[in-house]
This record gives sequence, structure tokens and C-alpha cells, in this order.
Amino acid sequence: MAEAGSKNKLNNFIVQGGILAFAGVLVRMLGLLKRIPLTYIIGDVGNSYYSAAYEIYSIILTVSSYGIPLSVSKLVAARISKGQYKNANKIFRCTLIFAFVVGFLASSLVYIFAESLSNMMNEPMSYMALRVLAPTLFIVAIMGVFRGYFQGMGTMVPTACSQLIEQIILIAVSLTSAFLLSGKGQKVGALLNNENYKNAYGAAGATLGCSIGAAASLAFLVFVYKLHFKKQQRKIARDNTTVIESTGFVYKSLILTIVPVVISSTVNNISNFLDQFIHNRIMVEKGLEAIKSVNWGIYSGKYLVLINVPIAMANAMGASSVPTLSGVMRNKEYGEARRKIGSIIRVTMAVSIPCALGMAILAPEIMYLLFSTTNETGPLLLRIGALGIVLFSLSTLTNGILQGMSKLSKPITHALIALVVHVTVLVCLLKFTDWNIYAVAFSNNIFSAIMVVLNIYSISKTINYRQEFKKTFITPSLCAAVMGLVIFLLNRIFTKGGYHRLLIILEIIIGAFVYFIAMILLKGLTAEEMERFPGGGKLVRILDRFHLI
Repeated sequence: MAEAGSKNKLNNFIVQGGILAFAGVLVRMLGLLKRIPLTYIIGDVGNSYYSAAYEIYSIILTVSSYGIPLSVSKLVAARISKGQYKNANKIFRCTLIFAFVVGFLASSLVYIFAESLSNMMNEPMSYMALRVLAPTLFIVAIMGVFRGYFQGMGTMVPTACSQLIEQIILIAVSLTSAFLLSGKGQKVGALLNNENYKNAYGAAGATLGCSIGAAASLAFLVFVYKLHFKKQQRKIARDNTTVIESTGFVYKSLILTIVPVVISSTVNNISNFLDQFIHNRIMVEKGLEAIKSVNWGIYSGKYLVLINVPIAMANAMGASSVPTLSGVMRNKEYGEARRKIGSIIRVTMAVSIPCALGMAILAPEIMYLLFSTTNETGPLLLRIGALGIVLFSLSTLTNGILQGMSKLSKPITHALIALVVHVTVLVCLLKFTDWNIYAVAFSNNIFSAIMVVLNIYSISKTINYRQEFKKTFITPSLCAAVMGLVIFLLNRIFTKGGYHRLLIILEIIIGAFVYFIAMILLKGLTAEEMERFPGGGKLVRILDRFHLI
């Protein structure tokens, strides 16, 4: 019976993680669809302005409220596991007040100092986009409390749905406002004899969707909370907890949980901030200011958007692991913890490894398919950074695992070590070689590789964990190699007369099918594992009908 209960827990964990992972990947895919027409509207220079504003926004968001969802989910899950619904509700209410104050301050400061912050990034015209982004800091802080609360209650569905709503609204508003404001910026630029106003206004329009999308997402979460309010009130009324945590104790617990997460996330996010800051500064020093914004626009608007799609799954699986791992670690169920960790790493590698190889092989074709460009910068960036898909997926995932194991200081220490090495390599490559933007992609691979090694060592040391190697890494790599060979041969045939979008899509579909079949034949995916995912049961029945599983 105990073993059956353990399996049910693991299956539920995988299902909840799968829901959030599916939503995360779908959100990134929608984001990719947004960036394609957006690039046509605001261009690579506009993408650079957008990126500069977004990097500043991300740093402020991380410092102010990024740790809220994770902290709330962790604290609420710990109380719910003991049936303490009154204390869980108090954590929710106290955090809501905390988020309101912090979000308002962050939003106000960014709006007031937008021009100074943009000048610091060597992209002064990005201040308009940053000022439009400012209100989003307040909305996201409040939204994070609701998402963390639902995750702590053991359901990822509200978070997943809210992410999809946010992205759909964001796309519609961003593209419309970017198009309209680009036109206005073009007129302003004509009067002031500066064509970059078109790009700057367009970037500001693109960021407007972030605020509107976040507001729609928050409205949905509040609606869901109200639907379940009476049910939760009944649970609170039946709660026999005699010791109600004081407000001071709740805020102390919140701060102690948030601070390590914020520091860890800040170190990770500041890496992107430093990348653009260092790249822009050194490129200006070398007299390459003319290509500075264009190169960064390609890097942020094309390369990063593409590699972040598969990495989204690792982000989601890592976030979903925190509340569940917190519970089993607190109960000293180390065997269960090892099973959970093994499952999420295996599933994540089964996705990230073929994605990395596929993007490396089809880099020029993918750039042409999505952005209608044959410029060599994008494809070479994609090939240099393909390995980073696997490394960043693992580092992101293991960060979440360590946080779920209450080893909150470990990701911070590891990220600081990796950041020092990363920045050193980046500065040396930019100053003493002609790698330019390629140095950023390469040094980021170094960062994630160091994080992976240090994180896995800490996990292994904490619970005597040893990752199963063959099924996790070898089998997906062999299947990806077979897929890669098929894609390479097809590519030689299909691109003889030049690039054709339908043929590129056909190559991708065939490659994905070959990889999936290879994984089934080599038992990289079992029926039991596939059934844990939404819709997996139907897929297993279809495969069984054809004797493929």
C-alpha cells in the first residue's frame, strides 16, 4: 500500500509538473510567434531597445517580487501538509500586503528614473519602453501571490491558465500598439531627423502588452480565487489548529524564504543585464557602435527567443518541484525525493537534447523560416548556443530542486562562482578577439556548465543521489543522433534549390517523428511514463495498437 501511495504521489507530481511545463512551452511558443512579426515591425535596433528596457525591468522585478510565488508556494505547502489551513490563509493575506507595498515602490522608482537607467545601458532611447513597463512591476507582484498560493495548494492549473491568458493578450496588444506607435515614431523621427524614433516608439508599444497581459492574468486568478473562496473557508472553519502564527512570524518566515531566492535569481538575471552592459560598453570603446544595437537585437530578439522555448520546460518543472520536494524532505522521505528528482531530470533531458541538436543542424533554415533572414549572425549564434539548451535546462531545473530541498544558499553560491568566471571570459573575448556578439553566447555556456556541475554535486551530497545515466542521457542522445542524421540527409536534398518554408517544416516534423519512434524502440520512454502526462493514455493506446510499445 505504501508503495502504491508513493507511486500515486509521483504520478501526481509529474502530472502537475507536466501541466505547468506544457503551459510554459506553449507560452514560449506564443512568445516566439510574437517576436517574429515584432522583429519585422521594430527591426533589430528596436529589439535592442526593447531588450535594454526588459533587462532593467527584469532586474528590478527580481529584486522586488520575483521570489514571491516560490516563497508563498513553499510556505503554504508546508502548512497544508499539516492541515493548517488557517496559517496558510494568513500567509496568503500577509504576502498580499507585502506585494502591494513592494510592487508600488518598484513601479514608481522605475517610472521616475527611467531615463537614467536607460543611459546606464548605453541605449538612451529605450527609456520610453522602460516607462511603459513600469506599472507591470506592481501588477506582477500581486499576481505572484495568487500563483504561489495555488501552487502551494497543490494545483498548477490556475497558474498555467493565467500564463496562457497573459501571453495571448500580450501578443495582441503588443503587436497592435507596436505597429501604431511605430507609425507615430516615424513621423516624430522625420521632424527631428532621427529615424531611430520609429524603433523607440515601436519598442514602447511592444512593452505595453506586458502590462495589459499581466492585468488580464491577475483578473483571471482573482476570479478563480473567488470561485474557491467558500470551499477554502469551510476548510479553514474545520481546521483545529490551536497555534495561529503571529503576523511578525509570518513576515519573518516570508523574508527568510524570499531573500535567498531573490539573491539567487538576481545573480542569474544580472548575468543577462551585465552581458548587454559589457557588450555595449566594449563595442563602443572598439569603435563598433554602428553594429552594437543590430547585433544585440539579433541576439535578444532571435537567438534568445528560440533557445528559451525548450528551456521553458525546465523552468516549469523546477517551479513545480519546489512545494512537493519541500514536503518529502521535511518528512525525511529521501527515497521519494530521489525518485522525483530522477523523473523530472529524465523527462527534461528527453526534450532538451533533441531540441539542441535539431537547432544546431537546422540553424540557417530555422532563421530563414521564422525571420526571413539569411544573415550568418543568427545561425552561428544558434549553433554556438545549442549546447546551452541542455546546460541551461539542467541548471534551471537543479536550481529549483535545491530550493525545494531548502538548500537556498547553494544556488546563490554556485551562481556567484559561475558569474565571476562568465564575466571574466566575456570581457577577455570581447576585448582581445573579434568574436563580438558570439562571445556572449559562448560565455553563457560556460556559466550554465559551472552551475550544472556545482548544483548536481550539492544534490548528490545532500541525499546521496546518483542520477541514472543511460536512460537519462545516453538513450536520448542516440535517438537524437539518428534524428540528426535523417534531418541532415533531408536537408541536403531539400535545400539544393534554396530555402523553402514548407520543406523546412516537413524536415522538422519528420525529425521529431523519427526521434519519438527511436525513443519508443530503445525504451527511452515507457508506457507508464507517458501515461503520467495529460493525454498520455490515449497516445499509449494508439502506439499499442500498432505494436510500438
